[in-house]
Amino acid sequence: MSIPDRELRQIEQAPAEQRAMSDAVSVQIETTYGAAKKIIAAGLESFNREHMHGRSPKAFAATANVDGAVRGGLMAEAIGEWMHISLLWVDEQFRRSGLGTALLKRAETEARSRGARGVLVDTFSFQAPAFYKMHGYFAYGQIEDCPEVGMTWFRFRKVL
Repeated sequence: MSIPDRELRQIEQAPAEQRAMSDAVSVQIETTYGAAKKIIAAGLESFNREHMHGRSPKAFAATANVDGAVRGGLMAEAIGEWMHISLLWVDEQFRRSGLGTALLKRAETEARSRGARGVLVDTFSFQAPAFYKMHGYFAYGQIEDCPEVGMTWFRFRKVL
């Protein structure tokens, strides 16, 4: 991974002592990043907390169990005054059974109880944009040909 030109110019224009430190920096790509993810997330959370009136992200997961087996679930995180659903999955044989709706409604209830003003979610065209529209979510952004040509990445929001 290379350093963008703008950053290289900043390094070149930096005082000698800063350039020396920059020369010692090593940037690595990790494919198993559990430990790195914890460090990065903690650092960003600490920085964000300073700018978000002391609110810290609060995550939760919800699972839908059928006959003792997890058949669906979601993961969400409160960020400031909004709840972001990062993952929502329903086992294929239970899709269109109401399980996804139950998970989404439960997440919205939890978001309200935590004082969230709304819910954010991302989805791809081959996943569930119609599902979110059906539940009152508004598409406020999209990127065509993402993640691949012919597909679209949607960002949805719902004010609670």
